[in-house]
Formats: sequence, structure tokens, C-alpha cells
Amino acid sequence: MLGQINFGFSGMEMGESSCCAGGKVVDALKFRVTYELLEEIRGRSSFFAHSIKKLVKIYITLFGLCFTLLSWSQNTTISGSLTDKDSGETLIFASVYVEGTNVGVTTNEYGFFSLTVNQDAIAGDHFIVVCSYLGYPSVKFDVPKVDSFVLNAAMSANTELLGAAEVEAIQSQHKEVINSTQMSSVRIPMKDIGYIPSLGGETDIIKVVQLMPGVQGGGEGGTGMFVRGGDADQNLVLLDEATVYNIGHLFGFFSVFNSDALHDMTMIKGAFPANYGGRLSSILDIRMKDGHNQTIHGTGGIGLLSSRLTLEGPIVKDKSTFLISARRTYIDQVFKLTGQVLPYHFYDLNAKLNYRLGANDRLFFSSYLGNDILRFDGDDVGEEESVFGFGFTLGNVTSTLRWNHIYNDRLFSNLSLIHTKFNYDISGKFDSNNLLIKSDVRDIGLKADYDYYPANGRHIRYGGQIIEHIFKPNVVNTAGEISEFLASREGDQLNNLEWGVYGNAEEDFRDGLFKLSAGVRVSGSFVKDKAYAGIEPRVSGRYSLTEFDALKLSYSRMKQYMHRVSSSSVSLPTDLWYPVTAGVAPQRSDQIAAGYSHLFESIGTYVEFEAYYKWLNNLIEYREGANLILNDNFENDLLQGKGKAYGLEFLVRRDEGKLTGWIAYTLSWATREFEDLNNGKPFWAKYDRRHSVAVVSTYKLSKRWTISAVWVYNSGSRFTAQVGQYLLPNASLTGFEIIPLYTERNAVSMSPSHRLDLNFVLGPRPEKKRKFTSEWHFGGYNIYNRATPYRINIEPADQGIGYKYVQPGLFGFIPSVAYNFSF
Repeated sequence: MLGQINFGFSGMEMGESSCCAGGKVVDALKFRVTYELLEEIRGRSSFFAHSIKKLVKIYITLFGLCFTLLSWSQNTTISGSLTDKDSGETLIFASVYVEGTNVGVTTNEYGFFSLTVNQDAIAGDHFIVVCSYLGYPSVKFDVPKVDSFVLNAAMSANTELLGAAEVEAIQSQHKEVINSTQMSSVRIPMKDIGYIPSLGGETDIIKVVQLMPGVQGGGEGGTGMFVRGGDADQNLVLLDEATVYNIGHLFGFFSVFNSDALHDMTMIKGAFPANYGGRLSSILDIRMKDGHNQTIHGTGGIGLLSSRLTLEGPIVKDKSTFLISARRTYIDQVFKLTGQVLPYHFYDLNAKLNYRLGANDRLFFSSYLGNDILRFDGDDVGEEESVFGFGFTLGNVTSTLRWNHIYNDRLFSNLSLIHTKFNYDISGKFDSNNLLIKSDVRDIGLKADYDYYPANGRHIRYGGQIIEHIFKPNVVNTAGEISEFLASREGDQLNNLEWGVYGNAEEDFRDGLFKLSAGVRVSGSFVKDKAYAGIEPRVSGRYSLTEFDALKLSYSRMKQYMHRVSSSSVSLPTDLWYPVTAGVAPQRSDQIAAGYSHLFESIGTYVEFEAYYKWLNNLIEYREGANLILNDNFENDLLQGKGKAYGLEFLVRRDEGKLTGWIAYTLSWATREFEDLNNGKPFWAKYDRRHSVAVVSTYKLSKRWTISAVWVYNSGSRFTAQVGQYLLPNASLTGFEIIPLYTERNAVSMSPSHRLDLNFVLGPRPEKKRKFTSEWHFGGYNIYNRATPYRINIEPADQGIGYKYVQPGLFGFIPSVAYNFSF
């Protein structure tokens, strides 16, 4: 018996299912796509194809045993997807469970779910299926006891339906987090961060991530992320599955992500799922909106530094949609009004199309384009004839083509073709001399992921990925006299073919009391004169103490096949990305984590405590004073060593009631050890910060007024201090040379810092429903004007004897005003 149902609040429709009946034994043909992909790869590298094919055969054999051990009792398999009733947006990681049983599951990152329940589990001729999602009231559906049933539920976030139903949905989501084996992660829907104050008055998801435990920011106001003792280039940032290499605008003070175009964000700091790889410290997985499938909608905002506009709607209702979003800063125009010159601006463009090919197939195309542009000529300072100039362009481009396919009620697949590019150009001129320095990295990749749900409490995931990285650093074009000592050159093109295959199985034991997720990722890289390969095991487990609390434990290994070079001699965004080489081994991390989570149901508060320890190997550092720009022999200045990072993290989060928000605290240590640095002795990492606290709160003052606040405290970052100097006689004109004396590397901490940010929001009148609504944001960054140390300067002491360190700040109090609207 088969069935299908498409639910909205207005009613339901019955029809025949396009899904196959849930079988008892898995047909080997389900792996046809995997083998076809391997056959295509064979043309690129026969060695690669042969090795991976053997690994997949082993994987299929092992997990095939699990497939054939399914229960032969009468079961009902319920599958489908959850969407927003008004917009048609997919609801990611929503909770779906059968009332009166321990059978439950969450939708995957594409909105699909599948669960299997024994028909004898409860009496009667039907099941009650409960669907819940954060910010939505829970919805219940009757499902008949048939072999296979398709449930496509459309949930409404209508505020009139909130209240007790919303509280139930929020608690259901927290219970699902507790029930999951995933730990060391946080998921933030975009609608939850709209009121959080930020620099410039515009919501910035990277600044929100920095308020989470285990995440350290770099300089004040910047978008740098140093996660659990890792470096900034060890974070994999994905936008609709495409890597974003540069995440900052305005020298890192704004992120490249326009929140109006985004749907969901998940950050993972440990217990990494096997489908992720390529970085050591964290995964930041950001998903764009799909586009409203019923009517044309728009959102936008006007702030002090930038404005934005997003349009979305159907091309054909319930079949295809579009989204286009744009943002631009007008810092250059603001400076002109004050009589100053700053010829700089940035812009972002996001676009997405999706098309429903049929009941079981959807096609998506998404793209992002962003640039930072600075052009400064002598004309800008009033010269009659420009004889000098300077400028740079820094840009990201990403494109993703995805195909979602439902094979049957238990097997789902996603196939992605991905392209991304990061580049910068620096130009300058003086008299008749012209200089242009360029660098870029380009990725072309193919990725396949499969989700299989063979039985209740069992989820199997497998797939693979192959990416061709093309690096072209240090391209130089010169003209004029400068070409005599700096000749034009194309630079060396460096290629890196990175690949990975994975398999992961998750299963409940003892009626859900214990849940285990175990998997392995096999990855590698082909570079000139060298082929790397390695095994990355992943395992995590959850033990339920009660319905509201659980213990979790995990271990994961990650490998990284590229690294970023940042030159301390240039203050511009001139980062260079390089692949591993025959002489530079891949970086590796091994991390264990243990945690405890609890839900205080009566007050709607979720508490999480974690401890972690991470070993880092083959880390990258550069010799003191190394010149990395235009250096094709960078390996001579490169050092590889090891490190450790460990700490405790604490999170309290409340998502219901008038007062919502979270408190995050991190106690951490991070060290490095290199044979040729600090006399071979371990030293503190630059962003080793002992204590980090963030308090984020939002309070509903009235139906129209909302206030939100952020208070942060951080220990200071570290530096190598000069503690003295002595005179060394020599044969110079002065007769001596001044020799500075330093502490051990990074032995001294800058002063700790703290600040308070506020944001007041005046919303629309709730008693009137309008097609056009708007709200005003009034606030400020660093309310009590306490400077955060940004750098170190050495100045003469007050009495003129000796020297002292001065720690100037970058920002004081910065007011913000923003006007946001939607229609």
C-alpha cells in the first residue's frame, strides 16, 4: 500500500506516490551513480580511480551487510520534505517524529526526511506525525498505516498561531539537539539575528559567529575567526557548497555575506561529519534562500555605510523561483560630503534560481559576486596632472549548480558542480612607471552526496568529491624604468587535484538510549612530483541520561591540503593561497571532545558544556622577516611544526519568551612548537586568549519596541615584547650599534578588552497588516567608548628615560542608524 499527502493548513490532497515501496533488501544498482562518477574520474587519473573504486567496494560490502539485516515485520516508511507555507523555503534540520514512539528524525540540509516505524508500535489504524521547527508552531498530521507514505508538510510562521505552540516547537528543537550525536556545533537561522547590534548597524553573520564559544575574533571589528586554537585559514567557509576564500570587505571590517539573501547558517567546531573535509578548525556552512514561490517579495535597508535590496518571487508558481540581492557601500560618497577623499567602495551580488523538474527532482543554480575597489590618483588631491596613483581590486566569484533527486522513500541524493575564484590586483604608477601585481586561486569541483534511511534509527550517508585547485600567484606587469629591475612575468601556475570519498553510519541502540555515528573519510591530493592520501576517521556518540539531558563524546581527524600566506610587510589584503607541495606536507588535526547538554523545560533554557583537546601537526609558520610577496621560492622561508589547543566551553541559550539570547564563555589555551623558532621551545599562539565572554540578549519592550544588547570581554592577544636594549661597539661612525632584547615568542599579552553594543528597534504597527512594512534601528557600537587595544607602539617614557608600550585602539563609540523595509 502506498500513499502521498501534501499538507498545508488549508487542507490536504491525496494521490498516488511517485516513490517506490520500501524494500527489505537494497538493490546494488543504488550505487550506479557512484561507479559512473568513478569511471569519469578514471580519465583524469587512472591511479586515483582505481584506488577510490577499491575503497568504495569495501565500503559497499561493509555497509551492505547492514542493509540486508532490516526487520521483516510490517513497517510504514514516511518520507517527504518540510517547507514554509508562505514562501516555499525549505526548512533545514526541522524535527519530525511519530507521537507515542521514540521514532524521529531531522530533515537534512536539503529539507528531505525519511523514517520507518513498526505498525505494531501503537494501536489504531494511523500514526500521528509531529513536525516542528524553531520559530514555527508544531503541526500534527494523521498518517495511515500503509507500506510507504509521502508527507510534504507546509508549515506557517504566522505570528497569530504562536504562543504555547511556538514554545512546544522550540522545546522540540532543543530536544532534537540533545538527541543528536552532533556536538561542537551551532545553527543560527537568519531571522534570529536581525536585532543583534553590530558595527555600522547592519546584521553581520560573521560577527555573530564570533559571539559563540570557542571562536576568537582577530583585530577589533574584523571578520577573522580563530576557532579552538586554529589559524584563520583553517576555516572552510561555504556558500551554497562553494568555498569562499575571502570573507571580509573594507579590510575585514564587514563580511561579504548579505544577510537578506541568506536562509540558514551552521558552524561546526568539532565532531566533524564525514562529508566535510579540507580544513582543520571549523566548517561554516551558509545556505542562500531559494526564493519565494508564490508572490514577488522584497527586502532592503539603508544604513550609514551601505544599502541593500533583495527581490525574490516565482517564475512559475510552485515550480520555479528566482532571487537577486545587491548591496553597495557609499563610504566614498560620504567622505566627499565632508571634503575628504577615500575613493573606496565594495559591492555584493547574490543570485539564485531553482526549478522543480518533477515530484522527485529539483535543479538549483546559485551565484555570488563581490568586489572591493580602491582607486587613488593625484587628481583626487587637486593635482592638475596626475603623476602618481595607487589602487587594488579584491574579489570573490562563486557558482553552484545542484541537482536533488529522490530515488525512493529511503534514498536521496545531491549532485553539485561547483566553481569558485578569488583574486586580487594591486596597481600603482609614478611618472612614467606602471606596476600591476596579480594573484588568484580558482576551483572547479564535482560533489555527490547520498542519504539512505534503511530503518528506524538508522541513517547512512556516503559520497565523494573531487576539486581541481589552480593557483596563480605573483603575476607581475611593469612598464617604464621600473621594468629594468622588476621584470614582467606570468608567475608559476600551481595545480592541486584534491579528492575525498566518505561513508558514515548512524544508529540508535537500546531503544534510543545510546546513539552512535561512525564514519571515515579517505582524502588525498595530487601535486607536482607527489601524491598524498590519508584516512580521516570520525566517530561520535550520545548517551541519554533522561529525556532532557545527554552526555556526548567524539573524535575526528581532519587534513588540509592548502594554506594561506599573509605578509606582515604589507598592510593591504594581499593574502596568497598555496597548495601542499612535494616538500610541504598536508596539515593535520586530531580532536577529542566531551560534552553535556541539558534542557530546563520549565524556563525554556538550553545549557551546553564541552571540553576539547586538539593536536595539530605540520602547521605552517614563516621565518621572521620573510618577504613573501613576489617570492616564488616561498618554501625556503616556510617552517612546519606542531601545536596543541585545549579548553572548556559553556553556552546558555534561551529562545522563548520576551527575553531571549545566550551567554557564551570560553577558557582556552593554544601553543605552537617549531624547531627553528623560539629556540625550539613551545610558545603561545598569537590569538591564545585565556578568557572570552559574550552576553547577547534581546528583550521585547512592547509590541513595537525591541532592545538588544551585546557585551563582550576578551583577554588580549599575544605579541613578542622588546624588554630592553644594549650597545654593541663596532666600526661605524657612531662607534656602536643598538641591539634590542626580546622576550620569548608571544610571551606577553595585550591588555584585556570589553565593550557594550546596543540596538533599539521600532517595528511596524502590529494592528495593521500592510503589504509594505518597515522598521528603524537606532544604536551604537562601544557605548561607553572604551578603546580595545589594536596594536603596540613603543614611545619614550614620560620622564624621557627609557621607553614604554602604548596600546592604541581602533574604534571608540560609533553611532548607527538603519532603516529596513520589506514588501
